[in-house]
Amino acid sequence: MAVTAPDYLPLRPGLRLEYAVKRAGDDLRLVVEHLPAGAGAALLRRTWTAGDGSAQTETARVERRADGVYDGGVLVLPLPPLAGASWAVPPYGFRVEEGLAAVEVPAGRFTDCLRVGYLIAGGDGGSGERLYAPGVGLVRETCSDEADPFEAALTRVTRPGEGA
Repeated sequence: MAVTAPDYLPLRPGLRLEYAVKRAGDDLRLVVEHLPAGAGAALLRRTWTAGDGSAQTETARVERRADGVYDGGVLVLPLPPLAGASWAVPPYGFRVEEGLAAVEVPAGRFTDCLRVGYLIAGGDGGSGERLYAPGVGLVRETCSDEADPFEAALTRVTRPGEGA
């Protein structure tokens, strides 16, 4: 029996992730909805809502290829996500960190999370960390970007068939 690696970025139509985001002194809400786009892919509709109720929506095709998961054609996570794997999306340089992590966010406690650290402009512009939970995706991100620091934490997960 083959052991299957955890899916840290599931592309499942009907999956809905909600985040609280603190950015530039504002409290924002981000909703990420997974929509059908064919085998191994999903359309991710991201809706940002500000405290005043104004909203912006963008949609991107995210697909799983043999070597990684790509968002709008840009590598987000290599497959398999082995510790030490690194890639660049200038000015960002990413690296899968050693060991798995546990994290507590408003949506609950997640264990066996994959940690991805990143440097901005080689560290001169800041750094950050993303935590991905198996079967869910991104659960927390902290970014100390000198120009635009932010924190995002998962507040709710709705899985396909559960309803919003």
